[in-house]
Amino acid sequence: MATDALTDLLASVDLFHGLEPKVVRSIRDSGEVASYPTGTPVVQEGDPVSGFRAFSHRGVTLHVIVDGSAEVHVHGRTVNSLGPGAYFGELSLIDGQPRSADVIAGEGGLTTFALQKWSFDDLLGHHPEIALSMLRVMCARLRRAEAAQA
Repeated sequence: MATDALTDLLASVDLFHGLEPKVVRSIRDSGEVASYPTGTPVVQEGDPVSGFRAFSHRGVTLHVIVDGSAEVHVHGRTVNSLGPGAYFGELSLIDGQPRSADVIAGEGGLTTFALQKWSFDDLLGHHPEIALSMLRVMCARLRRAEAAQA
């Protein structure tokens, strides 16, 4: 994917919506594009994300789907399908808790923008406004979940 197209995709993701273009470019430059063949587990439910895993290449990673699709499974049951612009891994990236779902590359494979924890932490140090943008998204999710239970 071309650099400008990746920047535009990241800017369209709700986690990063409203950030200055230079901040989005910093996010883009801090991650990498990763590809997964059909059926490959990208993250696995229950996987720990602390200790040495936090520093491994496949450890704690936020993924934004660039191309292809992914299936989300919780306790072996398919609960969602994801396509370009969707993301996963943000919760474990933030709270350090084990993965809450399996995410498996869909038919035709999957290409993601992958941002490792150590890069994310460095970004937050230089651009704390990223955290505020993410907090807004998390609050909106919580409000929707609470409203659905009422």
